[in-house]
Amino acid sequence: MKYTHIIWDWNGTLLNDISSSLQSVNDMLEMRGKPPIDIDFYRECIGVPIVKFYERVFDLENDDYNLIIKQYNEGYLHYLKGCGLTDGAREAIAFFAEKGIKQAVVSSSNNEQLLLNMTKYGVREKFDAVLGSGDFLAGSKIERAVAYLEKSGAEKGHVLVVGDLEHDAEMAAELGADCVLLTSGHEHISRLNKTGAKLIDNLHELIAVVEDAQRQKTDFVQHE
Repeated sequence: MKYTHIIWDWNGTLLNDISSSLQSVNDMLEMRGKPPIDIDFYRECIGVPIVKFYERVFDLENDDYNLIIKQYNEGYLHYLKGCGLTDGAREAIAFFAEKGIKQAVVSSSNNEQLLLNMTKYGVREKFDAVLGSGDFLAGSKIERAVAYLEKSGAEKGHVLVVGDLEHDAEMAAELGADCVLLTSGHEHISRLNKTGAKLIDNLHELIAVVEDAQRQKTDFVQHE
């Protein structure tokens, strides 16, 4: 196969958790007497680091940021009970596992929480590495991805990043990797369009994209 390694994002890519995130944010806004936001506004504001989102949606000058993070995570975990994996996630994971491609999750989520959720959904054993964050501040993932690929010996041009944020495209560029972004995730498609990454609507399409790249022997995303 063209790819020896695939780096997955978790939230919004493999896990369909947008509704739980939005509901938790709106609960917090209601606590503060503020009107709710809709999914389009959420997707326009979300980003890495996550503090940029809270600066737009909340009044951080008069609100305790640490309390916001705590309340968000409590609400998120409550609503997550009704969420599942994204459409085509299990099939895509199984497809790459059968091909012998090493798969890793590199996420801004807290690592302990990430491992629990991946075990809950029955996919943990399919991954060569799970690299979450040491905190709940949803910062950059790039350093962890770089360290993982250096350790694993992956060669440039043989790595694919699959995510749903501009930050995932930034990570791919840093790694010299190809990038596919999911339009049904956390970030608005108008922002994803600016990255130059290949866009797909669901993970069933990912298998076809990778098989086509293999047949053509060409990159579908070019990096300098």
